[in-house]
Amino acid sequence: MNPWTSEAIDDYSKLIEDFGISKIEGVWEDIPNPHPLMRRGVVFGHRDYGFIVDAMNSNEPFAAMSGFVPSGKPHFGHKMVMDQIIWHQKRGGSAFACVADMEARSARDVPLEKGEEIGREYLVSLIALGLEYENSCVYYQSKEDEVRNLAFELSNNVNLSELKAIYGFDEDTSLGHMYSTPVQSADILYPQLEKFGGPKPVVVPAGTDQDPHMRLVRDISKRARLFKIEEGKNHYKIRSRRNEEHTLPRLAQALEDYGEIKRYKEHLEVFYKNEKIEIMNKIREIEVKLGGYGFYEPSSTYHRFMTGLTGGKMSSSVEGSYIGLMEDPSEAAEKIKKAKTGGRTTLSEQKEKGGIPEKCSVYELLYFHFIYDDEEIEKIYDSCKDGRRMCGECKNETIDLLKEFLYSHQSKRQKAREVVDEYLTSN
Repeated sequence: MNPWTSEAIDDYSKLIEDFGISKIEGVWEDIPNPHPLMRRGVVFGHRDYGFIVDAMNSNEPFAAMSGFVPSGKPHFGHKMVMDQIIWHQKRGGSAFACVADMEARSARDVPLEKGEEIGREYLVSLIALGLEYENSCVYYQSKEDEVRNLAFELSNNVNLSELKAIYGFDEDTSLGHMYSTPVQSADILYPQLEKFGGPKPVVVPAGTDQDPHMRLVRDISKRARLFKIEEGKNHYKIRSRRNEEHTLPRLAQALEDYGEIKRYKEHLEVFYKNEKIEIMNKIREIEVKLGGYGFYEPSSTYHRFMTGLTGGKMSSSVEGSYIGLMEDPSEAAEKIKKAKTGGRTTLSEQKEKGGIPEKCSVYELLYFHFIYDDEEIEKIYDSCKDGRRMCGECKNETIDLLKEFLYSHQSKRQKAREVVDEYLTSN
């Protein structure tokens, strides 16, 4: 998987098998009133999302974050991520959104000034869609000193061989492009710094093409810990990554009430009698007091890509494949009229064999964004499959809903610009 291409993915089950992504079935079901994209299987996979569910259900701190690469105008593919960030915020989480202008510069040759200009439009749409000013943080990579400083620290925990293995970098890859990867890791771990309340579960809603970033940052988050923790059958083996005589004794003293402690010269063994999560939380607490990070491994959820109107993956880098959130509603309607559908070649064949909604970009817009009533969308699906519904009917309905949304969203964007200015000034 490559985060910087526009290729579509045909077999999502293969990603689960090949990359260790877990199915989200059975996890989201513990959430009262889950997000529609989860319920419908659009969000299909995850890494450690259970930590987020537990935090939501117990009113514990957590965060949701995403970065937006300003290589093109925001579109409905980006809206999927924005909606999920906002949904997590409404469930009690802190919301973080960054404009990945450094990544755009190094990976796609977008000048920083241009990235700032385009990136602002992403933030405006995010606010217009419902992100609340309170309990949120939005920023540009290039302007956030603490993110850049954190990226430098994290870069000491990754080497060239690993980047080659994960991303396929070669001798022609620029140093800037390589360095953008620990910068993105810093974005994901940023919500866990002390200024935001310290270590906490963080979820990154993403397309599957972003999983290489998640695999990297999850490994880095462990290497950046002050303590290296290995779990045995009934105990933890803990080593300090610092050559300081007081570190392990102080940790041992703090854990005396959490289990039997065996002390060795270079490590501790804690045989737990308490809940393991209580021990891990205590270790994080001591780590932060000793100047460490105490990071949780970040969680992630994965959603299916939206099909581009011309086929393939919807991408701002592919002209004509997307509908922009700033697009003129009449021009957007024309795109829908020309969009690739799952219809048959002729009307008679459509009536006889039925359509293929699974391969229809117009049906996806209804399914992903416009019709949240499950019974209603099921009726549309069934009537398409059995040949009772023609493509023109679906397109006309989608055009009406699309125009209504765009007029409303673009009206809200006017007010959202003022809020974005306040965000960026205050941060």
